[in-house]
Amino acid sequence: MPYEDPSADFSAGQLKFASWYVSHKLLLKKILIGFLIGLNVIFWGYGLYGLVIHYFVEGPALDQALRELSRSADLAAIRAKIEPQSLEIGTVSILSGGKGKYDLSAKVSNPNPAWRVEFDYSFVADGEAQKTKQGFILPGDEKFLINLGVESTARIRSANLEISNLRWQRVDAHEISDYETWSGERLNFAFENVKFSPAVITDSLTVSRVTFNAKNLSAYSFWDVGFYIFLYRGSSVATINYITLEEFISGQTRQVEVSWFEPLSAITQVKVVPEVNIFDPKVYMPVE
Repeated sequence: MPYEDPSADFSAGQLKFASWYVSHKLLLKKILIGFLIGLNVIFWGYGLYGLVIHYFVEGPALDQALRELSRSADLAAIRAKIEPQSLEIGTVSILSGGKGKYDLSAKVSNPNPAWRVEFDYSFVADGEAQKTKQGFILPGDEKFLINLGVESTARIRSANLEISNLRWQRVDAHEISDYETWSGERLNFAFENVKFSPAVITDSLTVSRVTFNAKNLSAYSFWDVGFYIFLYRGSSVATINYITLEEFISGQTRQVEVSWFEPLSAITQVKVVPEVNIFDPKVYMPVE
């Protein structure tokens, strides 16, 4: 059989490179190993450098910054967004209702525009606790809590308000994106022809009276809507009354009459304030 030269299929340049590779193979291997070792040294060195910086430089600085933040007003602002602020409770007012009866009232404010609250409350008059009632305050709202007609043989000289069992609930922004508009659509009541009569004689009784027309301008009908009636002497509240209208239908106008069985003089202003827990689905009448 004739001899075939295996290098005949390669060019002179390829043969020259192959010869160089074979003669330098060991050196190339050492270079590759040295490169990999150097690469590992760089990676491990960088990692070790990062650990040193974290534990001895950046870590202590971060801890110090967090401690300073915990004492700053920024943290208080953050907490205000995730936790409701406490209710603001005013001084209890003691108003004589005549014939050994007294009306107790206190203004309570909810400073949280994104939180509503339900609670129990009671007045303590001269150390004697009165009946516990249930109350609520809408987001960012203020209202008077009252206990009318508290009987006492002696003049009540001091009273305080106790609120307990607070149940805070955040307004769900996904369900109510604009609370002001949402609430305004439901609390859309108007009051017309508001008139105060200081002393009307009826069946030998002297009666002071407020009359007005209440309009439900909202698109909602309610089983019950309460109304506070405030009578003012100048800037001070002279007396308070409360009335409930049942089945207050959307678009309806109702004539309302509220009486005090005593003569009331020097009344300068009458203010009517509605009260209904618009978050409670049970207050709404079904749509027919």
